Amino acid sequence: MKIETRYGECIVCFIIMIPFLIFAIVLSQGKGVFLLAGYNTMSDSEKEKYNEKALAIFMDKVM
Repeated sequence: MKIETRYGECIVCFIIMIPFLIFAIVLSQGKGVFLLAGYNTMSDSEKEKYNEKALAIFMDKVM
C-alpha cells in the first residue's frame, strides 16, 4: 500500500514541477517578462527603467 502512495506522490510532484520548469526555461531565454507579477501592470515609462532581458534571467535564477 505504501508503494502505491509514494508513486502517487511522485506523479503529483512531477505534474506541479513541469509548469515551473517551462516558465524557468522561457525566462532563461530572456523572454516572458510580461508574465512576472507587477511588471505587466507598470506603465510604459516605468518599464523603460528596467532591462527586460536581465530581469528575466534574474527571475530564472530565482526559480
